[in-house]
Amino acid sequence: MRGGDLERARELIRPYADREGVVGVYLVGSAARPFRDALSDLDLEVVVTDDAYAATPLDERHVFVIDDGPPRRVDHEFYLRAWSDFEALIDSRQDIVRAGYRHAEVLHDPAGRVAPVVARLAELPAALRDERLRVHWLELVFGIGRAKKTLQRGHVLDARLVLADALRAAVKLLFVAAEVWPAPTHWTREELALLGVPEALLEGLAICTTSIDLEDWKALHGVTQAHLAARGLMFHEDGEALTRWAFLTTEGRAAFERWGSS
Repeated sequence: MRGGDLERARELIRPYADREGVVGVYLVGSAARPFRDALSDLDLEVVVTDDAYAATPLDERHVFVIDDGPPRRVDHEFYLRAWSDFEALIDSRQDIVRAGYRHAEVLHDPAGRVAPVVARLAELPAALRDERLRVHWLELVFGIGRAKKTLQRGHVLDARLVLADALRAAVKLLFVAAEVWPAPTHWTREELALLGVPEALLEGLAICTTSIDLEDWKALHGVTQAHLAARGLMFHEDGEALTRWAFLTTEGRAAFERWGSS
């Protein structure tokens, strides 16, 4: 985050920092990321005690300020979270909930209670990572195989839908391989580049957003496989064993139910 943005965020939270019942304040969203742009607003979340939250009127739990621009946009917003709701996010398995905490900036935490929760929210547990690697890899492989069949039948719509799921799986796979929760889709390229995903692989993903040429998809499969190997990940080498895990074990079926797209 840029120094000027951080200073402004600290200035904006002053009225909340001294408020009774406030546990802490942190910045999330696009402005917390190192590649924020002119359209990024300051998303400030204020953690308060459960009693303070219950006593806060609805219209004060989410406050936003519009910059008339151009371009017209939200300049900054405050979103209140009850402490119990904030702490309960640790149990969430939703990417959209967890991913933003990797860049979160704790701005006010007088008792040191907020920062440890933010750190846990950003963490992708190793056990979840291992099963998601398998699920998303198989979704990519199966998607390419299904697309081949649908194209042989002349069903272009079906092929595009199947490949859209395969592309989403490939993106999730790359994030999980980097040991982080998958980012919101509208920051995919920026986040993957930040994680060191090679340009050739990013370009392959971009090509496959519109292509139903299976040669393009085979190329994407190849560069993805090479990228995983470069990271020391060899879980996908035995394809038959991986398929048996997915279809014939309780663990595999449960993993697909948790993380599979369909």
